[in-house]
Amino acid sequence: MRFASAMVVFCGVLVIRTVLPTEGVGIYHITMEELSPYYTPKDATIPAGYRIQWNNKTATAHTVTHDGCLTGEACVFDSGSVPPDHSFSLSLLQPGTYSYYCRLHPIMRGIVTVIGRRVKGSNFTHTSIKFESGRARS
Repeated sequence: MRFASAMVVFCGVLVIRTVLPTEGVGIYHITMEELSPYYTPKDATIPAGYRIQWNNKTATAHTVTHDGCLTGEACVFDSGSVPPDHSFSLSLLQPGTYSYYCRLHPIMRGIVTVIGRRVKGSNFTHTSIKFESGRARS
């Protein structure tokens, strides 16, 4: 995955623009792996409106379970068991930060941060970058 950043000083304010990695139009991939950090990337920042897909590349089943399911708070997502060579997808996650773990292997932990707001009827999100056809434009 590639990241591109630019810093600009505008009226005395430092503005940092970062192009987020994507692997396909509107889909952000997270891989379940055998070794630490187990979810790759472990800390993912994703534009609002993108579908998130966790791909199990291990030899055992795993889950993708929001921390709220364990703490008694709102349980935002719980994949159930995801077999080897299968995936779990989640769409329309609202902007915010979501910690998650594997119920079967609690050492496996990750964080998804959803940024920006989805613009209805368009193929880009309002952050500092427009996403179109899998490419970022400023």
